[in-house]
Amino acid sequence: MPDSLRNDADVLEVPESRDFRAYHAFLRSCRNFMEGPIVRQMGEAYERSVGDGAEPQSLEEAQPVLDDLLEFQLYSWCFRHFQRFKYHRPDFGIFDTVNKDRDHIISELEAAAATAGDDLRLDESLELPEYYRFVDFHQHTGGVYSDPLDGMSYEFGRRTTNPAHMDPNLIYRLSYSQFPDRAFEKVLDWGTGHGAGLIEWQKIHPESECYGVDLSAPCLKLAHKRAQEHGFKFKLSQQDLEHLDFEDDTFDCIFHLFMFHEIPPVNLKNALREAHRVLKPGGLFIGPEFGQGDGSPMFKAVQQSHAWNNNETFTAPWIEFDMDKAARGVGFSKVSIEPFKPYQSGGAKKGSRVTSWRFYQLEK
Repeated sequence: MPDSLRNDADVLEVPESRDFRAYHAFLRSCRNFMEGPIVRQMGEAYERSVGDGAEPQSLEEAQPVLDDLLEFQLYSWCFRHFQRFKYHRPDFGIFDTVNKDRDHIISELEAAAATAGDDLRLDESLELPEYYRFVDFHQHTGGVYSDPLDGMSYEFGRRTTNPAHMDPNLIYRLSYSQFPDRAFEKVLDWGTGHGAGLIEWQKIHPESECYGVDLSAPCLKLAHKRAQEHGFKFKLSQQDLEHLDFEDDTFDCIFHLFMFHEIPPVNLKNALREAHRVLKPGGLFIGPEFGQGDGSPMFKAVQQSHAWNNNETFTAPWIEFDMDKAARGVGFSKVSIEPFKPYQSGGAKKGSRVTSWRFYQLEK
């Protein structure tokens, strides 16, 4: 069912006041300033501080140089607190705004889940990994699994991170534009969240039978509801990426969006091995990620600060993770790691975070 034929009355939405929209537009402008002028000034201050002395050769040497810079201190404060303001401010914060419509949202999600049948498989007995339970990723208090509204709050958080009027699903289409131009019979969204990635995929690839896995039951319920609203049927299931219940050689493609930095190295290696197992021969495991960039000591130090500032704990070890070695070690025959081209050709200013994004394509 094309979006133009949808009945918008059936779409689950949270009412947004004019003040709410103005507040989040202001926060987005602040973030743009943080990622633009402040980052450039921080880089210039770092170069001045190093001067003609010995250039830092490691993250450990670069970190104290950055720590002494007022520009870096301001950047770190902004990174931490703009996100906190987004979620936690009374009245205009995401949690407070979503909670005002709590009973209605839960009722709609449960009603959709009740009629899902095999399209939505939830596992109340699933033991969530410790790394997932003990970290409030992105400052999302309690994680994205502990409250029935977590899926909606997570979706809201992603949407309000984008600059005003920007399509929050554009990033999925930009990622898919880098895929090989061919048909994919059966695909798996690896960490499907609220389902937007699958929805955008199905629009482009109507030939695909679409599956999605995630640890979060609230996110999967919302993903199922969003699929219903678009007239799509996905096979969604609550599973651990390290222990999938699919048969060997099931999928033509497994795709993801910025998942690697959210998983500790030992768990990531296990998840890669499992992804390799469920791919068909010649199948692709593919998607973008940030955090490794140009490999300079300053860049690594800034990326590590993101780990602490935004509760993305495993960004720190991801900075040094050798994906080529890990992927080949679990059996992938071809590994391609390239700059994320949509942001390398004038789509973003040099030195911004997005110019450090990489596109990972692993082939079985």
